[in-house]
Order: sequence, then C-alpha cells, then structure tokens
Amino acid sequence: MIESRLAPKGAGGGLAAMIPQGMRAVAIRVNEVVGVSGFVVSGMHVDVLISGNAPGGNGNLGTLTKTMLQNIEVLSAGQDFKKDAEGKPIMVQVVNLLVTPEQAEQLSLASNQTTIQLILRNPLDRQVTQTPGAAMAHLFTGGKLTAPLPGASEPARPRVAAKPAAVHEPPKKEEPFVMELLSGTKRGEAKFENGREGK
Repeated sequence: MIESRLAPKGAGGGLAAMIPQGMRAVAIRVNEVVGVSGFVVSGMHVDVLISGNAPGGNGNLGTLTKTMLQNIEVLSAGQDFKKDAEGKPIMVQVVNLLVTPEQAEQLSLASNQTTIQLILRNPLDRQVTQTPGAAMAHLFTGGKLTAPLPGASEPARPRVAAKPAAVHEPPKKEEPFVMELLSGTKRGEAKFENGREGK
C-alpha cells in the first residue's frame, strides 16, 4: 500500500482528507453542459471559462469570455440536494475543484457574477495557454480583440537566442601520411604531404 495515498493521522475521512496543505476545495454547481455531459469526474483536469460584461469595459463589444483558470484538478463530482423557490428539494450536479485560496476567491465571485463553463483537458497536458479572450461583437465579424481582456496576458513570445560571433580559427595543418617500407632487413618510411611524396 502506498503511504502517500493514505490520509495523515488525525486528518479524518472524506473529501477534506484529500485536500493538500495550503489548498482548498471549491464546490461549483454545474448542469449537463457546464459539467461536460458527465465526463468531468474525480482526477480529471479542467479549465474554467467565465462569460459576462466586464465593469468599466467597452459596452460595444457585448458579452466577453475569458479563460480564468487553467489545469485545475477535479476532486469529486456528484449530486447534491438544494431547495427550489417553493422549498422542495431538487437534485443538482456539483463539482469540487482543488484550488489555491486566491483562486477560491476568484471562483466564488465568478460563480455569483458571471456564467461559468468547465472545459475538459487531457490530464497529461500541463501547458498554460495565453489567450486574449473573446467578445460577442467579434463572433459575427471574425475580428479579434486588439487588447487583451483584464487579467489576460499576452501570448508569450518565443525568445530567440543571439547567434554567437563567428570565431575564425587558423587552418589546421594536415598531418603527412607516413608509409612504412620494408626491403629485406632494411626498414624505411616515405611521407606524403597533400598527395605528394615528401623527402
């Protein structure tokens, strides 16, 4: 049995024991679409997209969408019971995400002020992709945002290493080819430089 898969002594059981030190579990209510049709399960990794109107932003762009969080681990996914307007219990899908305390604050605010969409990703894909975001006004025109949305960083530009200065080395002198000559009991040698026999 692998010790790392066991809860620390005194941590108790359940979901809380699965949360690493310094991390938090945040519950997000999802529907069939947001939950990627049930494919968001424990152990998967997702990106979190938010859609809404940015305060103080350009109203001509309409609704804006940006990737808020990337490569977030799903701790658990299941059903919970909430009460509707009449007080009757209804079943809702809940996904618990493993995040930092700062990300927990962002998710809490986003879940109340914007629409959240979970995007499923390959568990082996750890790359963080920088995107400027998308605007409703550009969906029909094919345009792109000229400036990134607040909080969206510009795509990383590849760094080009400077070419080292050419170093001119003196031409290497070719070693002569030496041939050993045997004539009876006599031994001699002949040297050939650049294809010519030397003395």
